[in-house]
Amino acid sequence: MKKISLFLAFILILSLFVSGQNVSAAVTPTTEAPSTEVPTTEVPSTEAVSTEAVSTEAPTTEIPSTEAPTTEVATTETVSTEAPTTEIPTTEVATTEAPAQVTFVPDTTTEKEVTILHTNDIHGRLDAEPGRVIGMAKVKTVKEQEQPTLMLDSGDAFQGLPLSNYSKGEDMAKAMNAVGYDAMTVGNHEFDFGFEQAMHYKDLLNFSIISSNIYKDGKSVYAPSTIVEKDGIKFGIIGVTTPETATKTHPNNIVGVTFLDPLASVTAEMEKLKGQVDSFIILSHLGIDTATKEIWRSSYLADQLAANKSFQNDSIVLLDGHSHSVIEHGMVNGNTLLAQTGTALANIGKVTYTLDGSKLEAKMITEAETANLVGDAEINAIVNDAKTKFNTLTSEVVFRNPVTLQGEREYVRTMETNLGNAIADAMEKYAQTGFAARGDFAVTNGGGIRASIEGNKDVTMGDIIKVLPFGNRISQIQVSGQNVQAMFEHALSAPVVEKNGKTGLDANGGFLQVSESVRVHFDLSKPAGERVYGIEIYDPALKQFVPLDMNKIYNVTTNDFTAAGGDGYTMLGGAREEGPSLDVVFANYLKTADMTKYETTEPIRIMPGDAASYVPPVVSTEEPATTEEPATTEEPATTEEPATTEEPATTEEPATTEVPATTEEPATTEEPATTEEPATTEVPSIETPTKEVQQPAAVMTTSTPSPAAHTKEVTSTEKEEGLPTTGEHQGAPIAAGGLLLAGAYMVYRNRKAA
Repeated sequence: MKKISLFLAFILILSLFVSGQNVSAAVTPTTEAPSTEVPTTEVPSTEAVSTEAVSTEAPTTEIPSTEAPTTEVATTETVSTEAPTTEIPTTEVATTEAPAQVTFVPDTTTEKEVTILHTNDIHGRLDAEPGRVIGMAKVKTVKEQEQPTLMLDSGDAFQGLPLSNYSKGEDMAKAMNAVGYDAMTVGNHEFDFGFEQAMHYKDLLNFSIISSNIYKDGKSVYAPSTIVEKDGIKFGIIGVTTPETATKTHPNNIVGVTFLDPLASVTAEMEKLKGQVDSFIILSHLGIDTATKEIWRSSYLADQLAANKSFQNDSIVLLDGHSHSVIEHGMVNGNTLLAQTGTALANIGKVTYTLDGSKLEAKMITEAETANLVGDAEINAIVNDAKTKFNTLTSEVVFRNPVTLQGEREYVRTMETNLGNAIADAMEKYAQTGFAARGDFAVTNGGGIRASIEGNKDVTMGDIIKVLPFGNRISQIQVSGQNVQAMFEHALSAPVVEKNGKTGLDANGGFLQVSESVRVHFDLSKPAGERVYGIEIYDPALKQFVPLDMNKIYNVTTNDFTAAGGDGYTMLGGAREEGPSLDVVFANYLKTADMTKYETTEPIRIMPGDAASYVPPVVSTEEPATTEEPATTEEPATTEEPATTEEPATTEEPATTEVPATTEEPATTEEPATTEEPATTEVPSIETPTKEVQQPAAVMTTSTPSPAAHTKEVTSTEKEEGLPTTGEHQGAPIAAGGLLLAGAYMVYRNRKAA
C-alpha cells in the first residue's frame, strides 16, 4: 500500500506540474502585443533631435574654421606661410608702381613734411548731400587745394548706397580714379558683390588695392603692399583687412577665404620692406570697436608697432576704417599715429608728419568746411550719369509716411527702434504666406539698416533702398528653441558702456531688430552669454505669448546674410528658403501698413530689465484643447470619414473597446482625429493622449494581477470561451485523467492479489 500511495502522489505532482506550464504559456502572449506599441510614441522625438543636429552643425564648424587659422597663425606667423606666398605679389606691385613714380629728385632731409589726405568707409557716397556728405566731386576739389603728398583710402568704398550698388561699385571706381588715389586697402564690404567682383576691382582701379592677410586656398589674393615714391620719399604702404570679414560679408562670397592675424601679417611685410622704404603707412580696415577682438583692433596694432624696437626709428602712420569712428586729432603713441575719419564722407582726414618724428599730427576737413566748394566737373559727370540710370528705377512713390522712423547707426546697433520694428514686421507678414511653412517670428541685423526715413513726406523706392542698400534677400530657416536662445544671447553680447549718463550696449552690427511676435527680456548687469532671462513667442492658436520651448523647431524669418551665419550667427545656417530682396518686401508692406503703431520709441520687444522680477506668461492648460481642436477638427473632416471608422476597427481595437459605453461612439470618432494630428505639426500637444491610449497595454505587462484601470482588456483574457484548447484550462482535464488511471491500476492489483 505504501508503494501505491507513493505512486499516486507522483502522478498528482506530475499533473499539477503540466498544468502550471500551460498556465504560463497562456499568459506570455498577452505581453507581446503592447511591447510593439511603446516605441511608436518615441519616433517623433528622435526625428526632431536628428534634424536639429544636422542643421546647426554645418555652419558652426564652417565659420569658425576661418577664424581658427587667424588666431593660430598669429603665434606661428613668422613661418614660411607668409613670406613665400606674399613675396610674389609684393614684388609685382612694387616693381611696376615704383618706377612709374621715379620722376622726383630725392630729398635727404628727414624734417621735410609729408601730407596725406585719407578717406575710409565711403560706402558708395558718390553724390554730395548738404549737411551730411561731401561727395566725390568735392573730394577732388579738396585734393587740388591741399596738394597732398599722398591720397589714400582704408576700405569699404564701393558698396553702401543704391546709387553705387547699381553698378556693383564700378561707378565709384571711376570716381576714385578721377580723384587720383595712390592706394587703398580692402574692406569687408568689398566682397559684398561676390568674390569675383572683389577681384575685378584690381582691374578697374588705376591704383593699388592691397591687403596682406587675405588668402584663398592658401594663396594671397591681393598684393600685400606697394611702394609709392613721392617728393623723393619712398613710402611702404601695407594693407590689412579685418578678420571679421568672415562674418561681416555674405559667407557665400568668401568661400575658401581666410584672414590671417593682422599684427603678424603687417609686421612680416614691414620686415620685408625695411631698408627699401623711408616711411611706413598702414592702411588698416580693422576699427577700434570694443565688440571687435582686441588683437584684431587697429589700436592694438598701433600699440604693438610702437613698442617694436625694429621700427623705433621709423615714423609709422596707421590710417584706419571699419568701426566708423571719428578720431579727430588722431591717437599718438611714440612714433605711431592712428587716424580715422568716421564714415560716409562726412569728413576727409588730413595727416601731417615728418620722417624724423618731430611732427606727427592729424585733423579733419569736415563737410561744413566744404559746403561752398564747387565739385570737380569730371567727377560730377560720372555721378550724374550714374544718377540718371538709377533714378529711372527708383522714383516711384511708395507711400506717405506720417512717422519719423529711426535708422541711425548708434540706435539700430544698440537698441530696438521703430524702423527696425517695421522692417521685421514686414518680413513676418511676408512669411505668413511666402514660404512653405508659416513663419513664427522675424529678425534682422541692425547693421543692415543704413538710414532713417523722415516723417510727413512721400517716401520713394530710392528712400527705401537707402535704408536697405545691401540687396539682401528675405529667407526662412528652421531653428531649435535652444538655438533661438543662443541667437539672442549673441545679439545682446556687446560690451556695456555708459553714454550720456545712461548705461547701454556698445554698437554691434549683429544686434537684432525683431518682429511683433517675439519678446526678449535681458539683464545688462549679467555677463555676455547670460543676459537673456525670458523669451516669449506669440502662439496664434492660443492667441497669447508663450515661453520659448527649447525643444521646439521654429520657423525663423530673417535675411540671407544672417541666415547663412553672418555677424557671427553660427548657431543658424542649414537649409533655407529665399524670397525677394528686403527692400521690395518692405516697400510692399509700407503701402498698406498702419504706421501709427510705430509712433512709440519705448522698447516693447527687446526689453532691458531685472531677471529677479520677471514673471513668465502663464499658459492655460485648458486652452490648448479648446483652441487646437478647431484647427484639427476642420482639417480631418475630409479624412475622418474613411480613416476614422476603418482604422479604429483594425488597428486600434483596444482604444475603441476602452470606451466604457457604446452610446459614446461620437467620442470614438473624435479620438482618431487626435491620432491623425501628428501629421499636422502639432505633435507635442497631442502626443500625451496618444501615450495614454497605449499606456494601459504597457501596464498590463508589468502588473497583470492588478488591472484596476484596464477592466476591458483583462476581462477579455479571463473569459473561458476565449481559451478553449490552450492555457490554464487544460490543467484540470489532465489531473482528472491521471487520477482515473491510478484508481484503475489499484483495482487491478487488488483483484490479482485476491
